[in-house]
Amino acid sequence: MIPIENDQWVVTLFGLHGDHPPGTADGLQAFAESLPTPAIASVLDSQSWVSETVDQYPFAASLRRRYETLDRFPDGLVVTGDAIASFNPIYGQGISAAALDALCLHHALAGDQDGLAGRFFDRAAESLDTAWTMAVGADAAYPQTDGPNPLSTRLFNWYLSRLIRAAHTDGRLSQEFNRVLQLERPPTALLRPSVLRRVLFPSG
Repeated sequence: MIPIENDQWVVTLFGLHGDHPPGTADGLQAFAESLPTPAIASVLDSQSWVSETVDQYPFAASLRRRYETLDRFPDGLVVTGDAIASFNPIYGQGISAAALDALCLHHALAGDQDGLAGRFFDRAAESLDTAWTMAVGADAAYPQTDGPNPLSTRLFNWYLSRLIRAAHTDGRLSQEFNRVLQLERPPTALLRPSVLRRVLFPSG
């Protein structure tokens, strides 16, 4: 739930692996009431709706195109944003990743125009690695997800689940997690000793 102007809220509900919110107002209300916390259902029930229409955004899978591996690319053209990598929107990283792409393009344009696409794609691939690893690793936490699930990913997901639970009552952990989620810091920032201590030995 995100507060916006005129005392209104934008409410977004997600579903995974067949457990999806319905596309009707009544169905959405019932779905919200089935969640572990009553907060969202309470807002939907107590506030007047601007529209009875429920907008849905189906998303089949995360997708990444490896333009940096091409030997040739048309002069004067680059590809950016979702056309390079589209992420599961539940993690809210698409716009942050696109902003990092824009920064990579800024630096690539600082050189001469020869080889611009190659320079940009190399830079973008490096910056996208973090977001891609986070999104794919988080998806791997669900047993229904296909694909490799190495021990390192399983251990980090276990650690991350503890961190998120602790962050409900620890503002410092919540802040650190959000900075990583918004791609301001790399995931390794969550393994700093000061964060590790609060995750593994929470107080209170």
